[in-house]
Amino acid sequence: MTIRRWLPALLLLAAQPVAAQNVPGLESRAKAFYEQLERGQRDRAASEFPGLERDLAAAATEIENTQDKLRDQDVESDGNLETLFESERWQQLEVQGLVVAYHLAWVRYQGAQLVGDGPKKKALLQKAVDGFSQFTDVAGVPEISSESLYGRGLAYMDMGDWGKATADLEQASSEAKTASRAKAALAEVARRKAGGKAPEAPPQPAPDDPEVLATGLAERLPKVPGDAAAEKDAATLARGLAARGGAWQGRIATMVADKLGDRSSYGLWLQAQLAVDRGRCADVAPLAAASNNVNDGGRARYRPEILFMEAGCRLNGGKPQEAADLFAEFLKEFPNSDRAREAAYYRIRALDMVRANNPAATPAFEEALASYLQRFGKTDGAAEAHWLLGDLYRTKGDCVKAATELVQVPAGPFAARAKMASLECRVNALGPKTPPAERAQLVADLDAFVKATPAKGGDEALVARAALMGALAAAGTTPPAHDTTLALLADFEKNYPSQKELLPKAVEARLAAKVALGQLADATADLDAYLAAGGSTERSKTLARLGRDLAARTERGEPADRQQALVLARKVYAALLQSGGGTADKVTLADLELKSGDGAAARKLYEEVLQTEPTSAEALRGAAKAAAAAGDVDAALAYWRRVLDASPTGATSWYEARVAQVTLLKDSNRKPEACQILKSSRGRATSTGGDQLAKRLQTMEAEVCK
Repeated sequence: MTIRRWLPALLLLAAQPVAAQNVPGLESRAKAFYEQLERGQRDRAASEFPGLERDLAAAATEIENTQDKLRDQDVESDGNLETLFESERWQQLEVQGLVVAYHLAWVRYQGAQLVGDGPKKKALLQKAVDGFSQFTDVAGVPEISSESLYGRGLAYMDMGDWGKATADLEQASSEAKTASRAKAALAEVARRKAGGKAPEAPPQPAPDDPEVLATGLAERLPKVPGDAAAEKDAATLARGLAARGGAWQGRIATMVADKLGDRSSYGLWLQAQLAVDRGRCADVAPLAAASNNVNDGGRARYRPEILFMEAGCRLNGGKPQEAADLFAEFLKEFPNSDRAREAAYYRIRALDMVRANNPAATPAFEEALASYLQRFGKTDGAAEAHWLLGDLYRTKGDCVKAATELVQVPAGPFAARAKMASLECRVNALGPKTPPAERAQLVADLDAFVKATPAKGGDEALVARAALMGALAAAGTTPPAHDTTLALLADFEKNYPSQKELLPKAVEARLAAKVALGQLADATADLDAYLAAGGSTERSKTLARLGRDLAARTERGEPADRQQALVLARKVYAALLQSGGGTADKVTLADLELKSGDGAAARKLYEEVLQTEPTSAEALRGAAKAAAAAGDVDAALAYWRRVLDASPTGATSWYEARVAQVTLLKDSNRKPEACQILKSSRGRATSTGGDQLAKRLQTMEAEVCK
């Protein structure tokens, strides 16, 4: 990574934020600090210095911490640091770190001039030396290297290290950008080293000295409008001098305004370009307005450029609707401009941002896409436009028109998105009448997309969505393809770490599939995660389905499987009650508690049901069984008595209660009471079930009443 990448990119850099500090904002503050020193405003600069140094240092630390965190996360995931270092996010952080470090070095050097002699000044100078040292050997960027050598040489000079100061300043004097300043500084080193004596002869300014160049520029500017070559040379020189920073920016901007004013399209364009270079987009709008009133020979070349810059400033400044309107104006006024394709593209981007908060902008967005494809359908941007338009039709439910656009997206960065949009159209079209073969084919296509599309490299969100959609579609096939659901959602958290909003639904689907397949041991972690995730509108329905399946599994299969099902079912029904479950759910949980051996908990739940529904046969039966399990025969008999009283004489439930009473009395050595019940129950049956239980009582009578 070289520094050259960030030197001319102020507008691009402004769009890349650091969490707690805005790097372009810090850069602007640093430049304002330098300007105060240039104007001799030392008191004002001294008051600004502590906060500026603190914020720059904090930004540097935050950027470094963010890089450390990204590096640690990458090592934990796949350890491929080379991919991380090549990622856009990492390179953005590198750029920000370099910008902050460069200004921090200069701010500390200048701050040392404000604090006077003493340990604090020495510490600041040493920190400045350390900061400049990061840039003194940057390959391929001599302007940054020479400025850093110059700055470090000045710091060494103030520290009294004449040898290192001389070495750095001599090297800086060999570079055009710093030659005159470095030579002057060398003379000052010689003067101080000699005890304060003046140097023998001041060096003469070189032809490329910035002051000489500025003087020449001031003389040439009034003469260049209308001469394309002269205009280009003057603009290059003006922007180069302004790029020196500090007071040079304002000085050159003022010079151009004074010499050219608003009399020529070229002059207005150059002023606008210098404003953009300085990050002062607010200055562009009045220049663009003024250019509309100038009808000289340069209008066709420079009016579209100014209008384009103004629109770009609005877009970068967070005003996408204004930017879209300006790009539309540009296209109307200059349809054949060399910038027309860019303007059409950025109009699309601006309207896309607008419609995110204002759906009313969707028709304009659609029109912008269609217009772009009509005019620039063979350019590089057509692939993205086809995808955006196809995806727009998809969101509107028009999959026929969507397919027409999406099929025109060629291989490349938008191919996966186009394929995904087509698959989403098919998913949205699923319904109760969808043929099983069609659903199965969709599941197969989603599965193939997941396997063929790398999650890393920007497509993680797409692949994660496809995996989840495929898993849900597989669960809806006839019969449900639970194995496919599990395969698509395996290691979802690890494969798609950034897709946290999809994780609850993925865990829910994976949990349901594991329960359906009887993989209960594996389902435990997913159930815990699902319950911990909190409620949703579908949560109670999901818990009810899972609970019914698990409760049924407590009655079948191997003992270990039944026990595992019992553990999970109790968790599910407990959660279901917490989220508003009904009486039937409470009775089921009580049954599960009783089956697990916790009769006290079961009886408590049954009693809660009986408080609101005193005649609930299910709760009475359960409470009787819980009391009996605890050895409380009288309480159990009382519960069965309530079942008996609530049942029609001779009905199945009536006889069921009689059988239970007789059994309890017999097992507790109270046979006379049991015999009395048996005799009083003869010939009372009024139902088929009652007949069967009456015969059972007859059998018991022979044993109990002998």
